[in-house]
Amino acid sequence: MNKRRGLLEGIIMKRLGGNRLQVNEVDTSRPLKIRKDKTIAVIGAGIAGLAAAAVLAERGFRVTLFEKNDYLGGKIGSWPVRFKDGFQTQVEHGFHAFFRQYYNLFALLDRIGSAKYLIPIEDYLISTLDHGNYGFKGIRTTPALNMLSMARHKVYKLGDMMKNPESRRLLAFLQYDAERTFSRFDHLSFQQFAEQVGLPPQMRVIFSTFTRAFFAESHLMSMAEMIKSFHFYFLSNDLGLIYDVLRDDFATTFIAPARKHLEGNGVDIRMGKPIQALQRRERGFTVDREAFDYVILATDVVGSRSIAEASAFLEAENPDSFLKLVALKASQRYSVLRLWMDRDLEEDLPFFIFTDRVKLLDSISLYHNLEDASAKWAKANKGGVYELHSYAVPDDVRDKREIRKHFLEELYAYLPELKRAKILYEYHQLRDDFTAFHTGLYDRRPPFDPGIVNLYLAGDWVRLPYPAMLMEAACTSALLSANAILAKEGLRSEPVFSVPLQGLLARR
Repeated sequence: MNKRRGLLEGIIMKRLGGNRLQVNEVDTSRPLKIRKDKTIAVIGAGIAGLAAAAVLAERGFRVTLFEKNDYLGGKIGSWPVRFKDGFQTQVEHGFHAFFRQYYNLFALLDRIGSAKYLIPIEDYLISTLDHGNYGFKGIRTTPALNMLSMARHKVYKLGDMMKNPESRRLLAFLQYDAERTFSRFDHLSFQQFAEQVGLPPQMRVIFSTFTRAFFAESHLMSMAEMIKSFHFYFLSNDLGLIYDVLRDDFATTFIAPARKHLEGNGVDIRMGKPIQALQRRERGFTVDREAFDYVILATDVVGSRSIAEASAFLEAENPDSFLKLVALKASQRYSVLRLWMDRDLEEDLPFFIFTDRVKLLDSISLYHNLEDASAKWAKANKGGVYELHSYAVPDDVRDKREIRKHFLEELYAYLPELKRAKILYEYHQLRDDFTAFHTGLYDRRPPFDPGIVNLYLAGDWVRLPYPAMLMEAACTSALLSANAILAKEGLRSEPVFSVPLQGLLARR
């Protein structure tokens, strides 16, 4: 039995071409470092901006990194907050998982010295009030077999799917091909697809938690983006559903190493410097009254759209790319409420729990089971640090006070023992700057090279030739933009990696 299982796994992975593909050729005969004085403005210091700045500065370019905030990192940024009684700590936008197929992001973590802070998790939960809890620790990792393994672990009932003839349409998840998948499914929302297929309630719960992880409710999430995300995370490699995390606050584990690396390679970091517009200067640009040979626009969708709208030359140089830039769309609002409470949980739970939302609670993070700093606070105060996330706040929930009310009601429904806990401190965020993965947007995304001389784009909103998502998409787009500049200057490119480009059952 084990021999047959191993043979089947080998056939599946051979069909996919392995877990990891290098998608570009690196000409090692080309020089690594530039000998001319070339200047680059990188606008935005999130993952994309940091990655682009790191690569290009190492190669000898004079890089200036502009960031509107007074902290680095964008959505993995960290900043201090001080409460009235003097307690000071760091906060972030919310929990981030480093999946093991984030090949280019892991290379960045290695590059800046952050990889040493990564630790593996044991498991995470999808918790529901009506259908029980689902874990992923024992699920097989080989594509296709992992879906069958979920049935054996009672994530769904295989018999229910076999009785439903429409279930065959779920094979689309194994047939990912960028052109065909987006042509067939980008107009369709996941909710519409689920209704057409007749997904049973348990499976809808599982799928819906993942749609909201992409900052969209089911009726807005593109089915094509859903298929792409399942291909990328679960159905193109045998790395499994378990991921790594950084074991302390991002200020310590990511931002400080990144800043040290960048400044050590000569990057001029300018924080608190929002850029309003670009001006053309011969074949280069003027940014903040300074001349630059190249620009990499690496801000979020809101910032990139605003800069494009104010940069008149873009429309004249490439009307199509200009229209795509000014059409960039943010997703629904997302909210994060961090609570410092005077009680820890008696039950031993994973630090991250997906929840089947009642109104808006999508997940609970037990930060005192993850971060060193939070663990120290919890031990000293005999309490716990809990973070509540709503990745896609419903449009009918208007303000932070109402969001907080729903957060606490749903927290107590899932973890009733916390009803007896006192909230000692809290920090609440409501934001609307995440990329939309809604229906009908794929063809409107600009590519990393928009056809505007010496301007390149980087971020998770960029249309890529490879099936990367979220943080890995941001990092991959940065590498592609950096490589375009390296190629123009006759320098050796950086290797770029991807999961297999097509699904197991896609037509070759």
